[in-house]
Amino acid sequence: IECSASIMLPFSDDVAFDAFSDLTRQPSWCKYLHSVEYLCVADDEDEPNGVIPLRESKWTVGVKGLRFSWTARDTQIARPNRIAWESTSGMKNMGSVEFIPQKPPSSPDAVTRMTLCFTFVTPRVLSSLFRRSGKIRKYTEDVLLMNMLTDFRDIVTEEDL
Repeated sequence: IECSASIMLPFSDDVAFDAFSDLTRQPSWCKYLHSVEYLCVADDEDEPNGVIPLRESKWTVGVKGLRFSWTARDTQIARPNRIAWESTSGMKNMGSVEFIPQKPPSSPDAVTRMTLCFTFVTPRVLSSLFRRSGKIRKYTEDVLLMNMLTDFRDIVTEEDL
C-alpha cells in the first residue's frame, strides 16, 4: 500500500533536511509516534565532510492505548535532498522524503517542496480493502500525512529559523 503527500516549506532544503534527519524529533510532528531512538550511532568524527552515515533506529507508535514497535535502517541519505529507509523488523514498511528547492537556497525567501512517500505491507485482506476503497487512501494521504507535513513545517518554522 503506497501513500504520498507534498507540501511547500518556507525555508531551504538544508533546514528541512537537518530537521527531518534528526529522527528523535519525529514524534514532535507525528502525533502517533511515541518515540524514535537510534540503535547505532556513529561518532561525529566518523562523519567525513559532514556525510551522515546510514543509521538503524527503533520506532514506537502509540494509538488508542496500544503500542507497537519496529526497527528500520536508512537505505539512502543524500544531503540535503533525500532520505530513504526500510524496516528491518516488525511492521514491514519503506519510504522516502525528498526536499526539492523551488527557489535558490541563498535567496532570502527560500521555498522547498517536501514530498513524503510511504509504503507499508499489510495482510492481504487489508491490502485488498485498502486498494478497493479510495476513501482509506485519501484519508491516509489527506489527513494523516498532510497533518504530519503541516506540523513539520510549523514546528521547524518556529524552532529552527
